[in-house]
Formats: sequence, structure tokens, C-alpha cells
Amino acid sequence: MQGVFDNIVDKVFNGDLYTVFKPLDLQLHGYHSKDNIVLNIPNRRSRRIEFGLLEVVTESSSESVDWRLKLNGISVTKEFKPHYMVRYKDRLISKFVYDVTSLLNTEESMRREWVNLTVKHEGGSPVKLRKIQLATLYEDTDASTSLKYWTGLLVLYPGESYPLAKCKNIGGHGIRISSYIPQRTSRLIMLINGMRYELTSPYTEGFEEYIINNINTSLGDDTIALVNEGEGGAIITSSIILYSIRMPIPVIEVEDINASRVGGQLKIIVSLMNKGESSPDFIVFTVLHKGSMLTSMKINKPLKSSERSISELVVPGIVKTGEPITLRIVWSKLSRTWFTEKQILVP
Repeated sequence: MQGVFDNIVDKVFNGDLYTVFKPLDLQLHGYHSKDNIVLNIPNRRSRRIEFGLLEVVTESSSESVDWRLKLNGISVTKEFKPHYMVRYKDRLISKFVYDVTSLLNTEESMRREWVNLTVKHEGGSPVKLRKIQLATLYEDTDASTSLKYWTGLLVLYPGESYPLAKCKNIGGHGIRISSYIPQRTSRLIMLINGMRYELTSPYTEGFEEYIINNINTSLGDDTIALVNEGEGGAIITSSIILYSIRMPIPVIEVEDINASRVGGQLKIIVSLMNKGESSPDFIVFTVLHKGSMLTSMKINKPLKSSERSISELVVPGIVKTGEPITLRIVWSKLSRTWFTEKQILVP
């Protein structure tokens, strides 16, 4: 065993957690010295980010690397000084962890629903990017997130285990584990209060994210451990995110649809009702025919719980009578999105 894990966050936030995980196999050197990586953070709608943590994992032959890292054009670091390092075979695996909350809350960043990460190699040994992860907490009083976050680099060899510290009432409903499981015969086991959750290789080279939902927790102290039970060599784990999110959900149901021809156009009147416990941030109507979009309309006006709304869509009259079209209704709350579809026969 080598490496270490640190519990860097153990807190309840007002807001909704959204995590972007991006496995990479991107080599930077003298001939290809710069790259831009886009990370989507959807439905932000200019909300503040209460918590933003950026993780970058690299692979190189040595620490003699000169690089520069920027987020949305703002410098994050100019030095290759890893916060965590382990040796794996003949390679040096390095991990960088940055609190980027303030960078995500600049006026320009708040208008975007994506993050642009720029990495530039400026000399020294070539470096390969292996993983980028961005954990964000959309600030909002409608949601509550209990978050426990472990980060580091931990190498477990076959038969080895690593117990995480006992946690007082995890109360968690989901867990995200970022690990490198190199071979098909490798098997990483997560033990939570004696329950086994098995993670196996996806047959790809590099880090992958494994998500476990509806985990078993207790009313008292919870115990968590990682175990390498496989025969395929070492397993590298770089982060564990344990979370429980409580948020009232909007549930949009279609009560009635009326389609009629008016002149050379098709008019669709849709009656909706919100049978959920909160208002969606927005509702989008899209009319499709054979996979092609005919029209789209977005409504930003809140549809409160138990409220009804009537919307009218006008569609070009290019679809023949009797042919089916699809009405897709999409709605969102914080980082989550739902949709429903209804088939309509053109009159």
C-alpha cells in the first residue's frame, strides 16, 4: 500500500451537488504543448457556487515539468507542485487539488454554463493528463446537501484494505468513486457497514468514475473500507464523494393536448399541471418529426406546485395529415433535468 486519503469536506450545504468527471489520455509535450478542456455545468442560471473543487491527475516520468493551468482565462497555478504523488510501475502519478470557488463566481463565469480549462506545457518532461474532476455546489435554499469528500492518491495491492475513518451517521444516498482498475481480473470492493459493493474494470485504460446509489447506512457510526480482492495487480483510487441531497422536486404532467390546423400552420395547445413540491427553473417545449425539430419554446415563468398553465405552440404546416409528431417537454430544477414525451397525430 502507498499513498494517503484526506477527508477535506464534511459539511451540510444549502444547495445541489453537481460533479463533472472527465477521464483523459492527453499527452502534452514540445510538439503539442497546449489544450483546452470544456466542462459543462448545466442549468446554473447565474447562481453562485458555494463550493467548487478542481482535481487534476497527471502521469509523467518525473517531477521536472513546467506547466500552466488556467480556468476561464484566470491562472490557477504556474508550478508543477503536486499535492499527492505515488509511484506506479515506472510512472509518477501526481494529483493537484484546487479550491476554485472564487474563480467560478466571477461575473463572467456566472454567466456561463460551462468551464474552460486551459493546460499549457512550457518545458521539461512530457506530461499526460489522466483525469479532471470538478465538484460544484449550486447555492439555493430549496436544496440541502450533506457532503463528505475524500481526496488523495491511494494504491492498494491484491489483498490489501484501507479503512476510512468512522463517520457519524453518513445519511448518504449516493457515492462516487474515482479509481484506476487496470485489468479485468482486478476487483475493488467498497465495504459500507458490512455491505459489499463490487467495482470491476470497464476494460479501458485510465481512471473511471463508479457510482453507487441507495447505499446502506446506519443510525449510529458508519464504517467504510476499500479492499482490493482481485488478482490483477494494484488499484489506484483518487477520490470518494459521499452525498445525500434533499430537494423538493417539480413533477410536470400533461393534462390535455389539442392540435388543430390554422391556415397553413399547425397550432398545438398544451395544458400542464405541476404535481410536485416546487417550481421548475424553466420548461422547454420541443416538437419533433422523424427526429428533426420543427419548433421549440422556452418558458421561464415559475409554475408553482398545484398550478396549471396553458401554452400555445405554432408549427410550420409541413407535416401531412395523419402523420405522428412528438411533443417533448423538458423541465429543470438546479442541476437536475426531467422530460416527458407525447405522440400527436397531425389533424
